[in-house]
Amino acid sequence: MIGSFLVQLLWLASIALASNVVVLTPDNFDNVVDGSKAVLVEFYAPWCGHCKSLAPIYEELADAFVKEKGLIIAKVDADAHKDLGSRFGVTGFPTLKWFPAGSTDAEEYNSGRDLDALAKFITGKTGFKSSIKKPVSSITVLDTEEDFNKVVGKRGRNVLVEFYAPWCGHCKNLAPTYEKVARAFATESNCIVANVDATVNKDVAEKYGVTGYPTIKFFPEGSTDPETYEQGREEKDFIAYLNEKCGTDRVVGGGLGEKAGLVTAFEGLVQKFKAAGKAVRKELVEEAKVVAKNSKNVYAAFYPKVMEKIIKDGEGYIAKEVARLNKIASGGTTTLEKKDNFEIRRNILNSFAAADAETAFDKDEL
Repeated sequence: MIGSFLVQLLWLASIALASNVVVLTPDNFDNVVDGSKAVLVEFYAPWCGHCKSLAPIYEELADAFVKEKGLIIAKVDADAHKDLGSRFGVTGFPTLKWFPAGSTDAEEYNSGRDLDALAKFITGKTGFKSSIKKPVSSITVLDTEEDFNKVVGKRGRNVLVEFYAPWCGHCKNLAPTYEKVARAFATESNCIVANVDATVNKDVAEKYGVTGYPTIKFFPEGSTDPETYEQGREEKDFIAYLNEKCGTDRVVGGGLGEKAGLVTAFEGLVQKFKAAGKAVRKELVEEAKVVAKNSKNVYAAFYPKVMEKIIKDGEGYIAKEVARLNKIASGGTTTLEKKDNFEIRRNILNSFAAADAETAFDKDEL
């Protein structure tokens, strides 16, 4: 029993030693915060819920700058060491103070408490680069007026723009949903999902009357006169809105709808083909080739190919081709562009299948 307790104590001690956050007390505070290095200090209380939420982020922050010898990430238990808290005017928890190199005077930290905001603050103050590996975002960032003008108001580009502030709680809550929406439309060149840090690109935010966050505006192609987005803020709401505005057919999760990619000019031919005998079907193939040749749609040529395959291999061709596409897609390295290609081909294949056929291409398998 005692041995088990000692093992647990040693384990906890190893965790404490592994931390890159420097623990400050009245005994070492002035030796650490002496102006020789830049120091970010968190004044916290063990019982504070917000402090507990910040704790793992603060550890990540310290890890991200651990190689920078001119920077210290530190913390003070201001509940246990009230004199230190009082000395720096701490009245709530957590309170973050910045001590720049060359000074022992504290500056207030008033930015966000997420990892990106904290790292951005430190980099802005010191020039130090963090080791944070950011996931690739599908959101188009328009944080300068020049970037904004290159994207908004251009022909062939409908743009949904979120004006946000890094410290805004509602913006943080919206962020993962907005990223999903951007990813869903990543391959749609005429439908761009973008954002603007309104605390950075202040002139553009002011120009469009942004007074609260997040404010979302839609700019139709070729126009700089937006309409305010006032629909719901779930993924399905954004996708339905953009489908209507951009003429797309996206679904929640980023896939394509069942009608996406279908070429209207072939609707009548497909119905005739399904009802026709072999001799008539061959005539319809030739007719389909003419339609495909005169079409600008890149998928038009797929229609006569499907017809020829059905004539040659029978109705079972559709199921086999669907299974082949499923196998390729399940490889795990399929790009968004290729996934769109597979889903459009699935839709075309399904247009040839009987209404009750079990060969329908299940998009969830992609």
